[in-house]
Amino acid sequence: MKRTSMVLAATVAAGLLSAGTASASDWTMSYLPLPPGSSGIAQVNATNGAGDYAGTADGKLVTWTGGTVTDHGIPAGYLSVDTVDENASGSVLGNAVYYQDGSRYPSKHAFVFENGGFQFLGKVPGYSNTQAVGTNDRGDVVGTVFNDIRYGSTPAFWPSGDHAHPVLLDVPPVLTPIDIDHDGTILLNEQYGGTWLWKDGVLRQLVLPDGLRESRGIAIRNGKVLASTQLGDRLWTAFDTSVEVPDNMSTMALNGSGLVTGWISPRTPTVWSPGGSVTTLPSPGNAYGTVVGDNGEIAGTLEGGGSGNTPVVWRRG
Repeated sequence: MKRTSMVLAATVAAGLLSAGTASASDWTMSYLPLPPGSSGIAQVNATNGAGDYAGTADGKLVTWTGGTVTDHGIPAGYLSVDTVDENASGSVLGNAVYYQDGSRYPSKHAFVFENGGFQFLGKVPGYSNTQAVGTNDRGDVVGTVFNDIRYGSTPAFWPSGDHAHPVLLDVPPVLTPIDIDHDGTILLNEQYGGTWLWKDGVLRQLVLPDGLRESRGIAIRNGKVLASTQLGDRLWTAFDTSVEVPDNMSTMALNGSGLVTGWISPRTPTVWSPGGSVTTLPSPGNAYGTVVGDNGEIAGTLEGGGSGNTPVVWRRG
């Protein structure tokens, strides 16, 4: 459903519950407005942690500040953008997408959007593409570089204050970066293996409980790591200490205090924190949380079928 007005506060009925899952009567859902003329296809992908959001609408970069949406468009010469992250200063990280020489496979150029403009990250000699996956409050950026995505990519790091000169990460080629913490710790996934942490040239693997052999890192914040396993998602509070996320909740994001969002089948939006139960968020239909701020707000997507998806925000109280 298309929304072009200011944020509309609405409390709606909760979705289906799984066993042991609580319904939250103290959460409300609000719609985020879309740019004028939008088709209604939009997604929230990032937050500054304090109530501002970034994402895409019709392939364009959009931001929401104080409930007002701004359409920043697409950099000249590119077809669309992927928005991937935002830090506390409001710097938005993304990738501009294009297709080179009639290829069916996308080429990408990573950028930071700040001070009202797209600022492209520097390329590594010998690589034609850059793809960002995460940034932190210092402004460090982690991602990959590649020529043809069919033949793999190489982890890269753009230090704060010098985005023009990336460096290749000295890690095994089977590791792929996923996210970066505020202290510079980089989260990486091993192909057909576990999840790893890299900091200052030192690699450590997340310790898996007995019986588990593989994990897929999702996000890292303030030393906490969210990852999926073949027996369900887990939250690590240290590299060797983890707890299971209950109720088969599929997780998508966490904040610095360990608040986690995502969904439970059949697409009921949920929130959870360690020591508590999974709580469903109000929604008039299928939905899921995609980002959670340090202020406790959760943003996500209300699925609309053929009419497109609608960006929404859940707030407590």
